[in-house]
Amino acid sequence: MNASITLWEKWQEQVKDLWPGVHGHQKKTLALCVLGIILSQSAVLQRMAEGIALHGISEAKMPSIERRFARFVGNPRVQVSEIWKQFLSQVLVYWKGKPVRLILDCTPFGDQASIVYLGLLVQSRVLPVAWRIMPLQEEWDQGQWELIGELLDAVSLHLEPTDCTVIADRGLAGFPLVKLCRDRQFHYLLRVCKEHTCRRKMGQGWTWWCALQHIVRAKGQQWYGRVLLWQDKTLETYLSAIWDEHAREAWFLISDQPAGKRRIQEYAWRMRVEATFQDSKSRGWDLEASLITDFERLNRLLLALFLAMWWVTHLAAACIHHGHRDRFDRHDRRDKGIFRLGRLWLLDILRRARTAAALIRCLPFQKGPTGWRFALRF
Repeated sequence: MNASITLWEKWQEQVKDLWPGVHGHQKKTLALCVLGIILSQSAVLQRMAEGIALHGISEAKMPSIERRFARFVGNPRVQVSEIWKQFLSQVLVYWKGKPVRLILDCTPFGDQASIVYLGLLVQSRVLPVAWRIMPLQEEWDQGQWELIGELLDAVSLHLEPTDCTVIADRGLAGFPLVKLCRDRQFHYLLRVCKEHTCRRKMGQGWTWWCALQHIVRAKGQQWYGRVLLWQDKTLETYLSAIWDEHAREAWFLISDQPAGKRRIQEYAWRMRVEATFQDSKSRGWDLEASLITDFERLNRLLLALFLAMWWVTHLAAACIHHGHRDRFDRHDRRDKGIFRLGRLWLLDILRRARTAAALIRCLPFQKGPTGWRFALRF
């Protein structure tokens, strides 16, 4: 049995059932792109083609496979939003009714674009649930806040709003984002700039307006409480202010939930999105090396990449759940992220598999009595 070919056949069947309304050739090439990204650990079309050819999945020449991938990312008939919407309806069911944290952030793509990214916090990474590509130099105006609202709406259809917390850094924090969260009944946890002004709740009254930087002035200081923030559009909220001994500057975090060290810990998890972005670029999938500059083409490549990220996360969860992590990573410290771990686990399965059943279990979805089911069990 050629394990790679068997895996490809089972994955292709799964994709065919998951997206019934998508054209057959589009589904087949999308499935091939996703598998090529995982096997080559690269979002560069040439390397993806090499991974497919070297594993014997296609008998076509490498340049032919590469051209096939290029035609897919250049095909305007591929409806990324509809494909992704159907995907979310399958995977987010697993989190419905559970508390989730959504990280909102931006990452540059070369010198010409910025990817606005909404991700679901899972273990040490942030899995993509919605995204948009924008010109890098474009300023944030009302239209762009509507874009953020669309990203939040994309996930609110599949989750319980009261169990969602949106976490964002200073570049996106502001009254418009608070309003977007309130309108959707999402919790918010945002870091704001030290220059912003507030009035603190002291006893039965409020202090006079002062800049946040005057509340926590030196390392080791902290303050938690209720504040009135911003003089133009005043917001009553909770403030968690702390300057850690090892930090370069203080954190000023606002939230609709009570202030305290819990908010500090929760916001610290936002840093995991940076590791996710690094995995997408030179440290992992090498997205920028694809040299794609057209935004529509990039969007289709991101569709395949983000599907691959969900798949390898499922594989990493299975590896950890079954106690095999120490085969690939040090036990005294964890050097390898879940994307890398999931890929290594898949390659090991392909090397050892003797039956098709062993390969079916490593697919991202499993067929159940009520349909396809996705799960992450770390």
